[in-house]
Amino acid sequence: MGYDIHITRRKFWPDEGDDIEFDEFVQLVRGDTEFRYPGENGDDYADWRSPKSGYESWLCWSDGQIHTKNPEPEFIDKMVAVSRALRAAVQGDDGEVYLSATEIQKEQSQPPTSSAPAVQTPPAFFRWPLWKQLIAAFLLGCVLLALKLLIFG
Repeated sequence: MGYDIHITRRKFWPDEGDDIEFDEFVQLVRGDTEFRYPGENGDDYADWRSPKSGYESWLCWSDGQIHTKNPEPEFIDKMVAVSRALRAAVQGDDGEVYLSATEIQKEQSQPPTSSAPAVQTPPAFFRWPLWKQLIAAFLLGCVLLALKLLIFG
């Protein structure tokens, strides 16, 4: 068992629709000298070898998207480049979107499964440190006192 990384056009990779066509996959990997197509495992696979480190991995087209298992950061960066050429995104099993191997965007692409009530964020004033709250309260008091003196003498 491992962790799959997907190249997909779908909002969340297990969803249906918005497929990457097999012909698009084949055309892309045949046009990239770092890939060998077909791969060792068949026509749905393309094998990749890093020109820098010699690291080897693979991509597999299946059900309208492309995936691999347990990729190294170097291959994640290659997958991001491939996804851009296909107008798609690189997404992990949990729905996170990889902008690069080191930059991950957490996506809320599926509805929350928890029935717990949503936690509300307190207003910005209450997130300030206590000393800022005290100064703000003091200044507000001064303004109100000045207004009272101006209006009522």
